[in-house]
Amino acid sequence: MATRLPLDLELLRRRLGEIEEEIARRAAGPVLPRVVLVSKYLSPEDCRRLRDAGHGPLGENRAADLEEKVDPGEDRDGWHFIGHLQRNKASIVLPRISCLHSLESERLAGVLDRWQEERSTAPLSVLVQVNIAGEGSKSGLAPFQAEELLPEWIDRFRNLRFDGLMAMAPIGTPEESRPVFRALRELRDRVRAHLDDPSAERFRELSMGMSGDYPVAVEEGATLLRIGRILYTPEAS
Repeated sequence: MATRLPLDLELLRRRLGEIEEEIARRAAGPVLPRVVLVSKYLSPEDCRRLRDAGHGPLGENRAADLEEKVDPGEDRDGWHFIGHLQRNKASIVLPRISCLHSLESERLAGVLDRWQEERSTAPLSVLVQVNIAGEGSKSGLAPFQAEELLPEWIDRFRNLRFDGLMAMAPIGTPEESRPVFRALRELRDRVRAHLDDPSAERFRELSMGMSGDYPVAVEEGATLLRIGRILYTPEAS
């Protein structure tokens, strides 16, 4: 579990303003990426304060923490799940979120699809996690797998709405992250080329970029930025 940090709403508002200005300077197109506020650093009480103040969506990494922070069906539009999801935790996570960033296998897709079919009236928004850099420590499909499998998955798992891709860059400098972000954007575009409308129209999201490298992610076409620590700590930059 991440070390909990106190929530200073004034600091957070100031930091979000700075981030939004940076996004506007670097974005290539008129549609600006959205910030997903990583909530693993916050207590349940501070998550509620954040939502009551109108901020969101929040992105949680662990099923147990999500269970502690929000009740099933209470605020699904306000929460995304951005961490590794074990199949046996799907019943905890799915009633609490509007989007899953980390669909990483066919078996997990099957579990999510069945759960949605049995218990939900609308498809779940999902992003497919891709291990662009081929790191053994990271989950996700290889790029060639994503390109081959996604058209089939979209046709097969009708209770999931495939909205795009997610990736985590290797630890390094922001510029070292750039080839990973660029490769994810290019992969998304290749996948879209194999899809029929309206699937191709929906398949636009790129969840990439975190506190240390989000400006580069914006330049490379990110649509969702997963930002945490720099929102909560005065010394972060």
